[in-house]
Amino acid sequence: MIERVAQHQSRFRTPGLGPDARGVAIGPVGVVLLPSLERLVAFLRAAGEEGALDELLDSLRIVQVISPLRTREMVVEVQASSSHRLDRLAAIARLVGAMVFTGSGRHFVKYRDAQAPFGYDIAQLLDDPGDLGLYHDRFAQPYRVDKDIALRDLLLRLAPVAVPRARIESPRTLYALVRTGLGDSVVGYLARWAVPARVAVVEWQRGGTSDLVERAWLLQLNQPAQRFTNLLRSLPGVRLFVPDGERAVVEFGHRHPIPLSACAPLFGSEEMVIFRAGGDGAITLSVRPPFVDVQTVTSLVATSPATVENVKTSGVIGSFSLPLKLVPTGSAPKRVAAAVIPLGEQDTLGRMLSVLPPAMLNRLFVAFTETSIYLYGHDAASVVPLGVLYEDLGENVMVPLGWGLSPPIPPDVLRQLARASGDARLFVTGDKTPITSIPQSAFVPATRVLLADVPVYEDALIAPPLDADLPLPDLWPTPPGVLTGIMSPGARGELPPQRTSPAQLDAVTSSHDPDAGGASSGG
Repeated sequence: MIERVAQHQSRFRTPGLGPDARGVAIGPVGVVLLPSLERLVAFLRAAGEEGALDELLDSLRIVQVISPLRTREMVVEVQASSSHRLDRLAAIARLVGAMVFTGSGRHFVKYRDAQAPFGYDIAQLLDDPGDLGLYHDRFAQPYRVDKDIALRDLLLRLAPVAVPRARIESPRTLYALVRTGLGDSVVGYLARWAVPARVAVVEWQRGGTSDLVERAWLLQLNQPAQRFTNLLRSLPGVRLFVPDGERAVVEFGHRHPIPLSACAPLFGSEEMVIFRAGGDGAITLSVRPPFVDVQTVTSLVATSPATVENVKTSGVIGSFSLPLKLVPTGSAPKRVAAAVIPLGEQDTLGRMLSVLPPAMLNRLFVAFTETSIYLYGHDAASVVPLGVLYEDLGENVMVPLGWGLSPPIPPDVLRQLARASGDARLFVTGDKTPITSIPQSAFVPATRVLLADVPVYEDALIAPPLDADLPLPDLWPTPPGVLTGIMSPGARGELPPQRTSPAQLDAVTSSHDPDAGGASSGG
């Protein structure tokens, strides 16, 4: 019935069959044969979860066919653009027990498998292929087309199925369909609890043989708390839904048999479809309803006493005179800005500062008082494990790390009450005198206080100026080995005689000159 395709084969009996770039024999159309509607739904769901369904929607066609044995089977036709697409389709079809064929017109041959990596070709065509002829290694038979099934109609006819409780997740967006009699109460309850919810009124025709138009409130809740979800779910007359894609919602605790997020092109851009469980059918809203905040539609009218008139006010004539104290706080601490160290730890502090990196030491400033040493530096004072660490509340107001003010006075108000100058740093200690003020001018760089005055010794010069009459020390030039004898103790050799100065040389020369001597004796 069929035969294997050889490598580099170019002539085929199957109409429209030809090799692609990889040498695989494919036709312009791919066909998936499924034995029942249940297998069709399973195939579409697997294709949607795997991410292949949205790529096939533009050329997807579902046909119900009748076999020679009068059984009804389902055929899915797609455009076979490449062997990569058909390989992906065949892998999904094997999961649900389906068969994949390729070809064109009315003749379709089995797609390649492990036994024929380059595909199959028809050995002999059927005399009467009917509307559709399928050629397999186990059969070759014609099929007659019964009817076409639109994928959108199939989606609307399928009812959502229940999801196990362990797999139900808290939704980020929740929709609630509320009967008209409960709408005002539910909306008022959500408004009183300040739940981020929006509301709209929807109408739809019941359908079937009835012309009745039903009406209900549709709520949209963003990230609802679990207690509100449980409460709404327990109310009779309220049905909850979760989004599946951008244009469809499914009843909470259920899922649609086919992923609706992969079928977004089948719904209109302004359409909203509500899939109800329990066989109630889907509600199709041709236009997405306009949602408004629940606070907008809630009545806030209340009675109040008569307006008070002729009220006189007076200025502040006193205060409560509460003491300023430090209390532990549970809030996260801010950055350490300063440290207060007892004066007795001065030597220890000096040794610690002497081993700090230069970049860290340059960011520290120190102020000395009669009892304490104040060390200031953002993100630098914490490296010294001495004294009490302070954090900056703002406005140069420092409090111990992990403590807060009682009463909780803002830093700017505390500076006003303390009447402190603008350049002073306030340290709240919580004692009888709760605030200590240190001027910023008292803080000097820590590098200035590490060393005392450094003594400088002015060494005496042994070489006179060049224009003096005294001879210069004879260092160069010298005979070989003389400089080594000077620099190396114990070296052998004597020093050369000292060089005479120019004045002494002139005196010696004049004393040995015969003309000069004759003149002298003649005189």
